[in-house]
Amino acid sequence: MTKRRRQYEARIYLGRNASGKQRFDYIGRYDRKRDRDRAVREARADREARAARAPIPLCGEYVDRYLAEYAEFHKDSSLIAASRGLRRFREDFAGRSLDISRPELKDWMNGEGIWAHRPPIPRGYRPAIVALYNHAIDEDDVPLGHSPARRLGRRSRSARSQLAPPTEGEFDRLLGACSALGEYASRMRELMLFAAFQLMRPSELYALKELHFDFQQMRIRKQDRIYKGKHDVPKTGIVTVALTRPALNAIAERPIGREYVFMSKTGKPLSQATLSGYWAQVKARAELDFDFYHATKHYGTHYMWTELKLSPRAIAAIAGWKTGTITAMLETYGHADVGAFEEVDAAFAGVEGC
Repeated sequence: MTKRRRQYEARIYLGRNASGKQRFDYIGRYDRKRDRDRAVREARADREARAARAPIPLCGEYVDRYLAEYAEFHKDSSLIAASRGLRRFREDFAGRSLDISRPELKDWMNGEGIWAHRPPIPRGYRPAIVALYNHAIDEDDVPLGHSPARRLGRRSRSARSQLAPPTEGEFDRLLGACSALGEYASRMRELMLFAAFQLMRPSELYALKELHFDFQQMRIRKQDRIYKGKHDVPKTGIVTVALTRPALNAIAERPIGREYVFMSKTGKPLSQATLSGYWAQVKARAELDFDFYHATKHYGTHYMWTELKLSPRAIAAIAGWKTGTITAMLETYGHADVGAFEEVDAAFAGVEGC
């Protein structure tokens, strides 16, 4: 049998697409390495020549085109966030070419130099600008040598998210402070306990219906959330999660026969505005200042991980996290540092010579 001769593949790297997958322009296969290299040089020169002739779009026009395409493939909430993040960019650079220099873009973001008369761009908006340029280069082949926004979208975790979650004692105080809501107190405690032990976001709680439960299998089909008054897909995507026993016990006394599990005092589905009003009264009665989300999901994740010693994959099965994001999620919600000093002190308290 004749041995097959090795061939050399010619291709040009184009960057990564929106999902992070590498993209290439495939040219062909060649028997000799020097033929492959010559083909790549010629193809690259041809691309550069075509790029030099291609016009660079104006910022305002490109933002509009980008958002129109973005709307086809992303949730409403993501589109709202992207639109908000790009609003100032569109206003300030509407008639300018997308080929903005990196120094000027940095000055604009920081409110410095020629942009000192304008306030800095909030850090939460900057990733949208980075994503816009990445899309322009990787997906639309806009002839920009490099993205002027590269690495400018990095966000540090907010100071509030790094605060320790409530201790068990503080969580009990918050439960007790639900009495500030009068006859609605028991419903508010149900909501708190369910959110804490089911690791659900408030927006997911607003949309949770009885038909989403499989009580026999102890599962919940997490398929909806209400964001800014509109129904949308959860941040985790549509997933089936494990129903925990404490969460089930929390809603055992709920009124039966309603479409939604959690309702307001007036019998309507909960909303962000309604919950904020209720929670403000609970915090005031407890004399504690925790966001509802921090007092429930952060508390529950920390408790399950550090007290119950649940494995990361078990916590992910409750929260609906993807396998690849478990570590990052636990870093955000687990607060593993809380109690670490006390654990060290206790471990060596009885050790001779310490």
